Amino acid sequence: MSTARESIEVAVPVAVAYEQLAHFENYPQFMSGVMSMAPIDASTAHMVLDIEGTRAEFDARITEARPGEFLCWEAMDGPQVIEALRLEPMADDMTRIIAELQIDARELMPAEEHAAEVLNRRLKADLKGFKRFCEETAKAAKASTTAETKEIKSSPRPSPATVARGIARGIASASGLTHHATNERPVQSASTGGNLGPMQHAGDRGTRVRQQHDI
Repeated sequence: MSTARESIEVAVPVAVAYEQLAHFENYPQFMSGVMSMAPIDASTAHMVLDIEGTRAEFDARITEARPGEFLCWEAMDGPQVIEALRLEPMADDMTRIIAELQIDARELMPAEEHAAEVLNRRLKADLKGFKRFCEETAKAAKASTTAETKEIKSSPRPSPATVARGIARGIASASGLTHHATNERPVQSASTGGNLGPMQHAGDRGTRVRQQHDI
């Protein structure tokens, strides 16, 4: 086994750094040599690596996790690969990440005598990539939040009169006043001919009876 150790400081809170490391789907964004990464479940992914021209394919699983403090993942089959990541909170929302990578050099390294040098170079590149990925992601999220806040603040507020009219319309609509005002039927004048209805016929009969009595 060949082992490499490196550390780096990242300008994000420790919880943010841990969250990015805990998701395998983020690894292709910063880990050199990752040819593909296919998540299997929340803690396992199928990983294909290219290490100095040598292809390594295996299922990687998070074997130990202490949120905000420590994360360790390793290959469950194929060549032996283990990476342990320790996180230390610092002032001003900074995080120090201490990484240790162990690889079976006999299977994956072109020359075992140079394995430590190659591993250290790769691990340093991975940590620099992680720093860039974390800080750019955090910066983009902050910019998006700031833009949304400015948009809300810059939106014109309705005047009190406009608000009052809107409330009045809402009350009228809810009580049915608006409906009746706009859909009220016009008063129809009484018809002078045709079917006059039972009340009109009753009046006519009364008139004829009085006329016959007078005669």
